[in-house]
Amino acid sequence: MISPRIFALAALTLFAGCSHRVPTVTVDLLDTSLSITPRAEHAAENAIFGQIAHMGRGDRLILIPITGDAENDAGGRILRLTAPIERQAYDNDLRRFQADAKKQYAAWLTSLDPHQMRTDILGTLDVAGQELATVSKDSNRRLIILSDFLEDDPSYRFVSTRRLVNASRARALAIGLRMERRFALPGVPVCLGRLESNDFAALSPERKEAVQAFWAEYLSNRGAAPALRFDGTGMLEGVAGCTAR
Repeated sequence: MISPRIFALAALTLFAGCSHRVPTVTVDLLDTSLSITPRAEHAAENAIFGQIAHMGRGDRLILIPITGDAENDAGGRILRLTAPIERQAYDNDLRRFQADAKKQYAAWLTSLDPHQMRTDILGTLDVAGQELATVSKDSNRRLIILSDFLEDDPSYRFVSTRRLVNASRARALAIGLRMERRFALPGVPVCLGRLESNDFAALSPERKEAVQAFWAEYLSNRGAAPALRFDGTGMLEGVAGCTAR
């Protein structure tokens, strides 16, 4: 017969195991190029402020700007925020962290180039992959991309390249580039939030479909397509939206 003391100890151990919270590590890629409308840019920036306000203990938020030359530009512009793990009375430490993190984020925004013309999304994804590779696989990892998804680098200009005239050719290009760049994010959920863009609005329906098909293929994870969202910043609101799994 199990004694009450042993039963209580077992129950307490089970409760402690069930109540253990696994930290979430989120990497946000933010497009602030001139093609993004001011309304969409403002909404995205405010949504990330809200994201910071919902960070729990041990959570990490890594912000990477989508620049015109990610290999040279992104490294020194990454903002890494990590919430405290040990709890203090009344969660004062967590509130201090969130207040300070919002100040750091505001300063980070002002440091970005307001006249960014080009968008090297492919290169920025490589930088994001390097960041995620350093994160423990025991964490809930996720990647969120807020952009119009119009790659514009010296090799590819998605608004005009003939390799994106239709969805079929776009998928073929994505498969080739993924193999060439050896890009992979195994086990990392990817969510795409499309921001309102003057350049995207001017595209033909066929090219819009091709752009979406390219990224769905390029970011697919072992056959699982990323979560495509067209409300842009909606996935950042609260704890719903782009959920780690």
